[in-house]
Amino acid sequence: MKILWLLVLLFVFSFADELSQKTKDLKESERISKQLGKKLDDLAKDILASEKNLNNLAGQIQKLSQETLKLEENAKLQNKELKTLNSQNQDLLKDKNAMENKLVSLIAENFAFDLPIPSGYIESEESFIAFELLNSLDEVLKEEFYRLSKDYELVSKQINAKQAQIDKINTNLKKYNDDLIKLEKLKLEQIDEIKRQKTDKDIYTKKLNDVQKQQVELRNTLAELKIVSDKQEKASNTSSSSNNQAVRQLGSSYQNTAVKKYKGQKTIAPLDSFIVKQKFGNFTDPIYNIKIFNENVILRSKTADARVKSVFGGKVVFAKETNLLQRVVIIEHNNGLHTIYAHLDKIAPTLKVGKNVKKGEVLGRVKNDLTFEVTQEKFHINPLELISLN
Repeated sequence: MKILWLLVLLFVFSFADELSQKTKDLKESERISKQLGKKLDDLAKDILASEKNLNNLAGQIQKLSQETLKLEENAKLQNKELKTLNSQNQDLLKDKNAMENKLVSLIAENFAFDLPIPSGYIESEESFIAFELLNSLDEVLKEEFYRLSKDYELVSKQINAKQAQIDKINTNLKKYNDDLIKLEKLKLEQIDEIKRQKTDKDIYTKKLNDVQKQQVELRNTLAELKIVSDKQEKASNTSSSSNNQAVRQLGSSYQNTAVKKYKGQKTIAPLDSFIVKQKFGNFTDPIYNIKIFNENVILRSKTADARVKSVFGGKVVFAKETNLLQRVVIIEHNNGLHTIYAHLDKIAPTLKVGKNVKKGEVLGRVKNDLTFEVTQEKFHINPLELISLN
């Protein structure tokens, strides 16, 4: 029967551990999914916060390790002392019990001697001698009672003192054991944090590499259409099979982007309602500390499946699906101006290369984020200088 209960308990604990692990894995999967949807700088903030947390954990672990190391030798001595004190207290308690019994016995004897004289008692010489003897015995009993009381009080004080020592040692040992448990928890927390940070860095590195690949693909397209120069495109078109190498190469376009200030009139935005998710221009990556030049802006629509509109009237020179940028539309305008709309989920069915579009005409739809880029005479322009943010 005991074996059966043991098997049942083992099954319950095993099931509980498995359930706990599955819950933990599910939470981590949900966290990873959330991290994948974050923009680059928000993900960088998470990684930097994780670095700070890891440094804090490392400091706590080091401090606690040093404290427990100091307490370890003391704990061994205190365990030995505790054993001795407990043994001594047991002996003292035995003495105390023996004294209590003797005191009770003395009290009973003293009570017997103090009983009243029975009625009809006739005093005689023998009775007088008997009373003298009883008085003498009474004095002896009182002296012994007093001595025993003093000894009992002393033993009680010794027991209390030793118990106080025992309580203090137990408190110290409890703190030591609590610190050991806390140290183990901190180490497990550190392991989990390192795993989370590695996952976030992998996601971040992939996002950086995707930025590079998308920028290269867009530049290739613009170079083919003679919108940017071949020299500019070739200078930035570096690739590598290594993720870390690709990250190092990511800033290569920083020195090669030709930029000019827009001097024309403001126009409408390509989305009705949005926030700026990524700005144009210099960006210093806080994780790898490399300089990146964003040649476009990313606008996050405040509504899903939002309409994307042409910011000026012009002619469609490109409208098709690409490998990395989803669907892309490029419009040619007057004064050598081109506007590029990438990461479209849908292109308007009537939109074809060569078609003339009006200002505000719908080019397609975007689920969330629109990549918006502007060039003029082979120079890049900050798209936010072109559009009204109201």
